[in-house]
Amino acid sequence: MKEEEMTGKKFEEAMKELEEINNRLEREKVSLEETLELYERGMKLIQHCTDKLEEADAEIKKIIKKQGEEVRCDIEG
Repeated sequence: MKEEEMTGKKFEEAMKELEEINNRLEREKVSLEETLELYERGMKLIQHCTDKLEEADAEIKKIIKKQGEEVRCDIEG
């Protein structure tokens, strides 16, 4: 999968596609070449999902830090 195809892809979409790849590899007879292509695509999807989760984690940490600062200000104020 090209990098451009990943831009804008939602986490849920990537997970669904990854599940479809997994199901296909488990249920169908796939040639070696196609298996390698699906594996490569799956690895890119996994990296995309990992990146999205890391972005979400960073956002959550920012929110928690901001909330903590607001609570301290309210208590001190």
